[in-house]
Amino acid sequence: MIGRCSHIAGRPLRVFFAIFPNQAAQDQLTRQTELLEPICGGYKVKKTHLHLTLLFLGNVSIHRIEPLQEAMKAISEKEFEISLEVIGYWKKSQIIYMQAKRFPNELFSLVDSIKGKLSEAEFLFDERTFKPHITLIRKATRPARIELPQPIQWHVNEWFLVQSKQTNQGINYIPLAQWFLK
Repeated sequence: MIGRCSHIAGRPLRVFFAIFPNQAAQDQLTRQTELLEPICGGYKVKKTHLHLTLLFLGNVSIHRIEPLQEAMKAISEKEFEISLEVIGYWKKSQIIYMQAKRFPNELFSLVDSIKGKLSEAEFLFDERTFKPHITLIRKATRPARIELPQPIQWHVNEWFLVQSKQTNQGINYIPLAQWFLK
């Protein structure tokens, strides 16, 4: 475990599985948010919050966090590369996002493995169709649809269990566990 569970006794933790960009990809994604914010309005996602959600679990009892981490140890998936090149807009959720034209099969295999282990361990999770993306801007008031001339390359070799915690300063992401891809 890489983080300590900060919680009020007995209160469930709001958690999700995610991958975070390496420093180079994070810097490039941040640059895109800085360019887009004045054009699209809204609020750019903090540099340290840029991520791709693999699977959202929602509220999980603090007593179930350790069994959740144990279940994930059995996953053995391969490292992969993501080439991010498309910036898009979801009007309903007012989100400017970035995605690949084509995501690698290893990403989907990782998500499927997580779902399988969660089901075996009798955890509930969000069963909506997986739509891989990185949110760049929230509450955007104007759309953007851009194809980057030079894709952002991102080597993925690890994934995380993350707590989303509301604080007086806004949402904070706290890594609770980390696993490496082979």
